[in-house]
Amino acid sequence: MDQSGKRTPVHSSPDRPRRGRPRADQAGQIEERIITVASSLFLEQGFGRTTVDQIAELAHTGKTTLYGRFPTKEALFSAVVLRYVDVLQARMAIVPTSGSLKERLVQVGIELANLTLAEESIALMRLTIAEAKAFPELGREGFRIGFGGCVSCIAECLATDASDAALAEATPTAVRFVEMALHPLYMHAFSGADLSGLCERATRDVPEVAEILLSGRC
Repeated sequence: MDQSGKRTPVHSSPDRPRRGRPRADQAGQIEERIITVASSLFLEQGFGRTTVDQIAELAHTGKTTLYGRFPTKEALFSAVVLRYVDVLQARMAIVPTSGSLKERLVQVGIELANLTLAEESIALMRLTIAEAKAFPELGREGFRIGFGGCVSCIAECLATDASDAALAEATPTAVRFVEMALHPLYMHAFSGADLSGLCERATRDVPEVAEILLSGRC
């Protein structure tokens, strides 16, 4: 109160920001932070042991904010898997432009091995396999993009041109290449084999498979 006995009005501090809806760019940052934190926890602990409370705390966001973007933990898990699938698909755009057919195939095969035999890749493959019963569509989508992405890269390398007909003709050989050169390495990775050692092994296995499949073609 002042000396006249009247109550002095209280003004809000000009330094205190007003709370409200985040800007569009801030909203995107919040979602990205939530997905990044959720990815780390899911890969480290699995889906069942990871809680929304943990995600919200480490992402420095409220549960209301989190649920406003991802209504359930299942929805957040789906977002994590699909984001990784998008990233993996973009990284698979490997198209060598020089060398013999075998040299190009070996280059693409080894690059795919290095890309997919990474800790995050293998951890996510394990996670989607473990949760395949609860999330069958995600498991199928992850397999379709992972396996299908590798096959597409190999088919583009083998095709005589970029036409649909040429790619279709090359696809059966590409499927066999992925099944023979890459899938055995994934099985070892799932069992805990050293990933750097598997990448080194790929430098031997990939040329051998290429030689078998391209015998008489190059």
